[in-house]
Amino acid sequence: MNSQIILELDYKLFFLSATIIIISYVLSKILIIVSPKFSLLASPNKRTMHMQPTANSGGIAIFTAFIFGKLFFDSFLNTAEIVVLFMTLCLGIYDDRQNIRSTYKLIILIGIVLVLVLNGLSIQSLGSFAGYDLTLPLIVAEVILVFTFVGFINAMNLIDGLDGLAASIGIIIISSFAYLGYKYDDSFLFFTSLSYVCALMGFFILNWKPAKIFMGDSGSLVLGLFIAIISVHSIKYDYISPVSVLLLAAVPILDTLIVLIRRISRGKNPFVADRTHIHHIIFGQQRKNVKVTVLILALIQLLFTSIGLGFKVRDDLVSLIVFILMLAIFYLLLTPKRYK
Repeated sequence: MNSQIILELDYKLFFLSATIIIISYVLSKILIIVSPKFSLLASPNKRTMHMQPTANSGGIAIFTAFIFGKLFFDSFLNTAEIVVLFMTLCLGIYDDRQNIRSTYKLIILIGIVLVLVLNGLSIQSLGSFAGYDLTLPLIVAEVILVFTFVGFINAMNLIDGLDGLAASIGIIIISSFAYLGYKYDDSFLFFTSLSYVCALMGFFILNWKPAKIFMGDSGSLVLGLFIAIISVHSIKYDYISPVSVLLLAAVPILDTLIVLIRRISRGKNPFVADRTHIHHIIFGQQRKNVKVTVLILALIQLLFTSIGLGFKVRDDLVSLIVFILMLAIFYLLLTPKRYK
């Protein structure tokens, strides 16, 4: 490929990326104005950090800008995947307006993920542990996939607790998959990930402290599902192991696991919301400085992502041990004495 063609492709890629960012930003600005008319506002309560009603419809802008990118690249995401992402968006919008009971939302999410499974999405090989390849029967693999997807979707939803946090974490995680797509010459993974990163960036400008708009469940649920889908793609093509994905998406996964362990150890209902998430703890330690807290968590995620991409081992057991050690360290460091 000659240099002129490469330059032309780079120019088009830059133009498309900038266009997606602008679309996401402009739509977010519009949604800030119209959201009150559609009851898409997040009101302050004892678990939230914001002090006044704020538009929580950012997920609509992110998804629309992302789909715009798809119009230019037919090579990414099949119809079933677009449909389930749209279904999740609709679920999130409805939840942002009506506050669906968590049980009902869980059932709906399971149904949405089942659509993907019925369309052939699955992972049977979990990697090599102590010299043995761990391969699951198809039905077992599908059941685990459903609950893993739903768990991660909720993990991304739970991390969305500070201005710019979920968006910045999402940008870092998805950028790692864009890198994998570039490294392995996978146009599907590269362009899909790049489009979503750009959509998040346009929204992030208005979501940074002080946030003028939140992504809401319409954003965080779709974000979690999207990351799960491209993770499966990367694993199936052997770009990365299932265990390494734990490192690529470490912050939301560690946060959820730490909160569950903490609540169960204290005899609390693990599914009752509180203010004991990682971002709550660091926020308190940093004298309630949102920007510093988000920066710290973004750097932690960047560190884990770098390890996940650069940590090459033959045995996935080593990667799993590293993740478990990090879980233990973070649990000890980020669990105040009153919770131990």
